[in-house]
Amino acid sequence: RDEGDRQRVANLRTLASELNLKTPAETGDWDVDFRTNISGTEMKELLGRAVVGLHTMKEEHFGISVVEFMAAGAIPLAHKSGGPLMDIVVPYEGQRTGFLADDVESYAKALEEIASLDDAERSKIASAARQSVLHRFSQETFEDAISDRLIAPLRGKA
Repeated sequence: RDEGDRQRVANLRTLASELNLKTPAETGDWDVDFRTNISGTEMKELLGRAVVGLHTMKEEHFGISVVEFMAAGAIPLAHKSGGPLMDIVVPYEGQRTGFLADDVESYAKALEEIASLDDAERSKIASAARQSVLHRFSQETFEDAISDRLIAPLRGKA
C-alpha cells in the first residue's frame, strides 16, 4: 500500500532467502509465498485453502482480517490484544474459535498445537469460528443491531 509496506515485504523476502525457504517461483515444492495487492476473489480462494491465518498486529482495533480468516475456514492465530482478544477470537457456544499469542514463544507453541490437530479437531474449531462470524459479524446481524439499538429507541420517543 505504501513504501513502508513495500519495504516490509522486501525484508520478509530477504529473511526467507536467508532461512533457505523455497518460494513457488523456485520450485513446485515451496515453503512460503508472498502475494501483495491481490483481488478479493483470489484472497478468498487462498484463505479457503489455508489451515491457519496468522495475525500479529498488536492492539488492532477490530481485526477484519481475523474475521476473514474465520469466515474462510482458516484457524486464526492472532495477537492477544485489542479486538481479536476482546471480540473476535472468543469462544462461541462453548467452542474454541482460534488461538491467541503475545510473543514469539506463544506463537510458536500455538502453531505447533494447530499443526498437531487431527482433521476432526481442526474442523470443529473452523466450524465454530465460521458460525461465530456468521452470527456476530454478518450484514444481517449489523442491520438488526442498528435497528434495535438506534432506530427503535428513536421511534419510541416520537
